Amino acid sequence: MRRGTRTTIMNAPENRMPDDTGHDDIEARILLEQLAMQGSERMPLESDSVALPKSESLEPDAQRPPEPDCGGRSSSANIFHHADVGRQLRLLAIENGDTTHLSNEEAARFSKLCWLTEEPSRKPLLFGTAQMREALDELRSTCPPFVTVTDLVDRTVALSLLAEAPLSIPPLLLVGPPGTGKTHYSKALAKVLGVPIHAWSCATNSDAMQLITGHPTTWRGARMGLLTEALVTSSSASPVFLLDAIDKFLTHRDEQPFNILLNVLEPENAEALLDEYLRVRFDASHAIFIGTANDVSVLPSFIQDRFLIIPIAAPTGDALIAVTRQIATKILTPLGLPMPSDDILVVLARRNPRRIGRVLRLALGFAAAEGREVLESADISAADALASREASPTPIGFMRPSREREVGGK
Repeated sequence: MRRGTRTTIMNAPENRMPDDTGHDDIEARILLEQLAMQGSERMPLESDSVALPKSESLEPDAQRPPEPDCGGRSSSANIFHHADVGRQLRLLAIENGDTTHLSNEEAARFSKLCWLTEEPSRKPLLFGTAQMREALDELRSTCPPFVTVTDLVDRTVALSLLAEAPLSIPPLLLVGPPGTGKTHYSKALAKVLGVPIHAWSCATNSDAMQLITGHPTTWRGARMGLLTEALVTSSSASPVFLLDAIDKFLTHRDEQPFNILLNVLEPENAEALLDEYLRVRFDASHAIFIGTANDVSVLPSFIQDRFLIIPIAAPTGDALIAVTRQIATKILTPLGLPMPSDDILVVLARRNPRRIGRVLRLALGFAAAEGREVLESADISAADALASREASPTPIGFMRPSREREVGGK
């Protein structure tokens, strides 16, 4: 804006009713117009009550193409509202683009809010398709231990096709021993559904608020929630959020991480998830939440109640052979090496899926050292022996085990 001009940001009357959204939209548009004009040569607004023509509206969704006809149902959803962002910007009392009165923390928040004004608030909803059902058929064969989950999702897709309604998948908790491929399956499922997946390891997360709701602005180093940020940048209103190793979700003693999860696992809360940093509400109710765990007993009962718990047993028999072949394909294809014989696959399949990959990689090294591309049973045996070695405990101090003293003759 030019020097010497003053643009006043409209303040809402104190007696305005909460549902007066039309007034908020006009204010948000005016504020966004002012932000866009900063530093430009355009003439300033002569009145603080001018409503923008639709062709000049800066709200990203204002000029979006019309939605396809879905039998009267919307094919997209608002994951946040620009009017809410405008209210938060107005509270910062920015005039003529002057942010000098803001603290460093407020300036960082102002920058994040401005970023949010440039992002579209509407995202496409996820609908079932015939192609999804075909891909789920293939997923059944490649991930046999998860057939219960695959069948559940397939029925959801069938219902979506029948009712012409968006997919609605409840929060899922996959519980099973380590190495059964829970994380791999979750990523494969997201690929089948054609939506992005955002995976976080709860075992290494020390800040549950940063993960889900963001920090209050009074905190040092406060920032927007990782989940709400992922919603904004996602190409879909229904991304998959993978909470890996949720049974290891432990943070500092004063924080209750499982309580924070209620914000997204409870449908009513997820519809209006408040980002504590931005003070803007987001709709996470269309997202797909998948948790993985080794031991469900350590989870609070109120968390168990909000998940659909599905036990995942370690694969056996033909299912284990199928998993072994899948793991071998993933390892061998990039190397351009041939698939081992069925006899070798049977030997490999005597281990859990995680150990299969480790032993196979080691066995390939033994074969390569002898100039062979084809694996032999001796390579598997040598690799298995190497992978099975355990470190011997080292005595502390000058004391030695009695057996060692006997060997030394002392």
